[in-house]
Amino acid sequence: MEKYLHEDQYYIDLYDLLTIEDCLSLYRGIRKNFEKNWGTEKFKEFTKEKFDAEGHRAANFAVHVTKVAERYRRKAEVIQGWKTRDRRNQEKYDKAMLPTGIICKDCSSPTEVIFKTLLDTQNENPEVLFMFECAKCKKRQALYENGRKWNRVPPSCPKCNSELNEKFRSTKKSLTTIYVCKKCSYQKQEVDDFKKSEKDWKAKEAGKNKVLSEFRKEYCLNDIKGPELIRSLDQFSVLMKKVDSRQKMESDPAFQKSKQLKKLTFANLEKLLETALEKGEFKGLKFGKPELGKYVIVEFSLNDAKDERQEYESQKALKKLLKGTLAETNWRLMSDSIQYRLGILTGRVKAYERDDELLELVKSDK
Repeated sequence: MEKYLHEDQYYIDLYDLLTIEDCLSLYRGIRKNFEKNWGTEKFKEFTKEKFDAEGHRAANFAVHVTKVAERYRRKAEVIQGWKTRDRRNQEKYDKAMLPTGIICKDCSSPTEVIFKTLLDTQNENPEVLFMFECAKCKKRQALYENGRKWNRVPPSCPKCNSELNEKFRSTKKSLTTIYVCKKCSYQKQEVDDFKKSEKDWKAKEAGKNKVLSEFRKEYCLNDIKGPELIRSLDQFSVLMKKVDSRQKMESDPAFQKSKQLKKLTFANLEKLLETALEKGEFKGLKFGKPELGKYVIVEFSLNDAKDERQEYESQKALKKLLKGTLAETNWRLMSDSIQYRLGILTGRVKAYERDDELLELVKSDK
């Protein structure tokens, strides 16, 4: 019986091993490039020992920032994906229905299943394959769960590209496969030594365990240090984005102009408007209670002291006066806010405070 779903530690070890391989590959690449600087002007006062220590420090920092943290960030998600896939494969394998009534194609004798496996395990729809062997002549045939025949592509001759005949000799210690070309003299023999294969597998597993033992602590974060590093890197990333955004904003000519705007307090605004309104023949400026939300918004009222001005002319004159007066400040007349009744005009002004708001203000003025 084949096993596709494993214990949790199997997946953790597999992910950690891949993490270590990625980290070591990156580390060695950085160190190799760093070595090219040995003997240059920048490091002329360094001893080889100090130079190597600096190279290790730089490479190790880069690996932890770009690889170790990112591998930990994706660990739980990737492992869960593996387990979901293997659970699906295990269920598919375990619940597969054996095709019935299968007889030998050559002698019509009964057959029995000698092998069962799952094909295309990485795909969403893997299929179970059954190998049947004739109880009499030992001829074999392979069928999928639904009874569909498995058509195996035979190996081809490397000399003439013709089909190769295959013969098998099996013992308790080995399996020998003999390939003979149907057209030319090509022959080949492959021996699968079971003992050697097992020895090679054990050596490979021992190598994996050694790598995990030597490097897991350095490159594979636990559930305490992992979140801490992710949080720190995310905060640093946000900070760098803000710095980058600030630099871009400060390089904008409109930003330079916005820095030249006069940031008036409410009291200074009142003085500025009273002087300008008097010249424009408006009087009696009064302010309402300020709205202190995201922006400071203040309603005002005043009287038109020029009797001959009608509603439209009065509104137009006031709007032009306020726009010109406030143009070099951080205050603006709110659009379409001026109302007129019997020589009394009302409206609202709005203050901008933050750098990004002032920048947008300058851009909208344009």
